[in-house]
Amino acid sequence: MKPPIERFPGTTENEAFAMRLAKKIGLVVADVEIRHAGNRPFLLVERYDRVRGEDSELRRLHQEDFCQALGYTSDRKYAADGGPTFRDCFDLLRRVASRPAVEVLKLFDAAIFNLIIGNADAHAKNYSLLHLANGAIELAPLYDLLSTVYYPELSPRLAMKIAKRHTLEELKSSDWEKFADETGLALRFIRTRAKELADAVNKLISETKADILESAPDKNAVEEIAELITARSRFLLQRIP
Repeated sequence: MKPPIERFPGTTENEAFAMRLAKKIGLVVADVEIRHAGNRPFLLVERYDRVRGEDSELRRLHQEDFCQALGYTSDRKYAADGGPTFRDCFDLLRRVASRPAVEVLKLFDAAIFNLIIGNADAHAKNYSLLHLANGAIELAPLYDLLSTVYYPELSPRLAMKIAKRHTLEELKSSDWEKFADETGLALRFIRTRAKELADAVNKLISETKADILESAPDKNAVEEIAELITARSRFLLQRIP
């Protein structure tokens, strides 16, 4: 259960929107619902790090965030503070994931989606490795997705730069080659997949907005966040040659 952050209006609606949109476009995310306790909304997030055994007992799956996996303390979760970069994160998955090729592509999708929605706080503790009961290691479902740029009080600078750029607005068409180097992925794939994700957001954002409006007390925030993400996805498309 995640209560609203009082000093930032609409955080429940904001996170529900981002998480639902991510799931609709095919990303692996934790399931969420907006619920109410009296007249107070909260976000209910289904745990993905628990499994029920044959004896009906719940067991915890081990999870370690990327700071832990890479040996960084929590006070260095931001790249600007000497913490992990995207290059470090992609290298980690290639070293330890059971299906490196699959998990690397999931991380790429997450990076582009966070760029589109304006989640500037997607630092290394917001990505994790999940150790499954069969011993496999994979990228954990995405969590804590939020359009932080919706709040003017918060910095729009990305927790982990993309192609050495701090914000979407700084991104140039020529920068994708740098991101290809950082991720170890082919430039042609990066351009194609980024376009696919932005197009999917544009296609499904109205449907997502309608879903969230049914249970959202702050309907104005939902409308504004939808407009912001739509504008960012279209801007990104203009920056992909």
